[in-house]
Amino acid sequence: MQLIIKLFNSNRKINSILALFTIYNLFLLVIRVKLTNTAFLYYLVWNLFLAFVPYFLISYLNIQILNQKSRIKSFSILFIWLLFLPNSFYILTDLIHLTQSGTRLFWFDLIVISSYAVIGFTVGIISLIKFEFILKTYVSALITNLIMPIICFLSGLGIYLGRILRYNSWDILSNPIELFNDILTSSLSPHSLLFSLYYGGYIYLLYFLKKIYSTINQ
Repeated sequence: MQLIIKLFNSNRKINSILALFTIYNLFLLVIRVKLTNTAFLYYLVWNLFLAFVPYFLISYLNIQILNQKSRIKSFSILFIWLLFLPNSFYILTDLIHLTQSGTRLFWFDLIVISSYAVIGFTVGIISLIKFEFILKTYVSALITNLIMPIICFLSGLGIYLGRILRYNSWDILSNPIELFNDILTSSLSPHSLLFSLYYGGYIYLLYFLKKIYSTINQ
């Protein structure tokens, strides 16, 4: 509990807004259940939880770095963060489920899914910015600028593995051999590379826009 409070207080303003946005999203799902008496779209709650995992990890890591804790532990957390990072951007692909919405609820479902996608992308972009800050403590600005688009591309590849091949972050422990084989296959597939490039490019552009905005307002 103390750790949760510490993480929340590490950036109280942003975390308060994220908490309010999350409550709003949960409220939207409650309304949908009342309207339809079905649990359709409730998977968004789990997806949103997974989207927050890398945000919590990078926030915790930021505290570890500031307190000059063990580098081995920090790099271990960073590796886990990288594995879970695609989850933050994955929710946007849930828009595909709009095909299952009836005409009466289509626009409402659009708001519901896009709201979850927005908060997922938001914590993902914040995670990237926090990662960049940490990275700059170890390497030069030039190397950092080269690594960031690679991270975004890897996130795009992770989304491909999740949405198209139906893997999840836990498969690296439960099904590592098959996952590794499919990663190798995907790295040679034009379709998967194109998917990773345009999705990774989309992530990088949003991250870059936020970075420019922050620079202008400093």
